[in-house]
Amino acid sequence: MMLRRVLFIIASAALLAAGPRDPKTTFDLLNTGSRLSANDAAKLEDRLKKNQKDEETRIQLLSYYAGRPATYDDLSTLKAARLIHILWVIENDPKDGLGLFQIAAGVYRVNCQGDDLADASGYEQLRQAWSEQVQKNPGSPEIRRNAVDAIQFCSPEQAEQMLTQANDTAGLGRLYASAILGITGESYRNNDPSGSAPEFRARPFAEKARKELEATSNKDVVVAAATTLLRQGAILWADGKLDWDYTPLGNDLLTRATMLAPDDITLVTLPTALPARGQRPPLTIRVGGNIQSAKLVRKAAPVYPTIARYRGIEGIVQLTAVIGVDGKILSLRPDAGPAELVAASLEAVRQWEYQPTLLNGKPCYVITRIDVNYQISR
Repeated sequence: MMLRRVLFIIASAALLAAGPRDPKTTFDLLNTGSRLSANDAAKLEDRLKKNQKDEETRIQLLSYYAGRPATYDDLSTLKAARLIHILWVIENDPKDGLGLFQIAAGVYRVNCQGDDLADASGYEQLRQAWSEQVQKNPGSPEIRRNAVDAIQFCSPEQAEQMLTQANDTAGLGRLYASAILGITGESYRNNDPSGSAPEFRARPFAEKARKELEATSNKDVVVAAATTLLRQGAILWADGKLDWDYTPLGNDLLTRATMLAPDDITLVTLPTALPARGQRPPLTIRVGGNIQSAKLVRKAAPVYPTIARYRGIEGIVQLTAVIGVDGKILSLRPDAGPAELVAASLEAVRQWEYQPTLLNGKPCYVITRIDVNYQISR
């Protein structure tokens, strides 16, 4: 008995030391799962019966079921099968979700309505499971955040309570904007909104959310709400899943967000007009400075300020830049460096141009770091 206990402790320590699964490994498992045949899936289910802790097998099966295999004419059977795995994940790894919670994949979600795999009774089981995890782990912000992500669209009142208790003001902004849009859930493949329902937009909570946003001057709430309303609203509109013009409210929030957070340069990438149907707005990605510098096609050399040179001031000015879909600088923010060198750096870098960056063949916005080095030659 003592030997078993020692081995259990050693195994547990090794598991904790290993940390979350590498995102690439998780993506590979999801891709493998999406290509499973019905026979493959059945074999994996048999494997899990022998070893419930086989996490890689469970990830593959979650991906398989999220693709709604054509072999399942009876969706109730499919929903029941995937729910078993999702509840196991919540019970056994509510912090990291086998690595799934850290990547843009939603195979572990259960929406209460709005799509073919929506499952009202299954969602209720999930909501209860997350509520129990939050109660058992009151000191874990990660578990609380995961719970909010899982229940926010169908149980916004409970999500609001969790966010308020955690003083997560940005989370409240996202919650209120989602309620106003009437979002019913998120995709099982990524973090895109899966649908919008007029009855969700008509709920008392949606009206409360609008009043809260109209009254608040909290920077984090307003910035998060503006970002969510304009980005998610544009996706829903482009996909033909929204018939309500969200842009007047979104642009009002954006104006206030810009006043409250003038240094938040990401606000310049928000889509302010209704997109054409079928044409989603450009995405925004972060790219390392070294990688982005290889795309530089026009560079204006900064002028060394005379007073700085005279005083022997040297150093590196660090800037955060937003590059537009055309490769031109949209916005710059100085983050570090000698104050005497900042203005000259901004003036020069504003003239730089890059090759447009493509994501899945489409131009996107890029947020990157630019270093401007000043050194007096001797």
